[in-house]
Amino acid sequence: MKDFVIKDFERFLEIADTINTPFKFIQTGESDVGEDYVSVQAKVWMRTAYLTYEADIDMKKPELDNVINTLKRHGFTEAVIRETAFPIK
Repeated sequence: MKDFVIKDFERFLEIADTINTPFKFIQTGESDVGEDYVSVQAKVWMRTAYLTYEADIDMKKPELDNVINTLKRHGFTEAVIRETAFPIK
């Protein structure tokens, strides 16, 4: 599966808005940048590929809430994305 990582947040939203799917997710976690930062990933599942935006955001600034709220306004839902094993017959 391909994962297309878009670097520009506004461009990511423009592209994501054109994809008609309920599978738009936000996942947050620990950042590699430092303890004051949180890693934010927004993913759109497109069956054969993901469209992704990634950023490390300073938790002490209002930018984190702005990014999360903007993504929610564009149809994204907070979730935990996990790989699951499935049987192949």
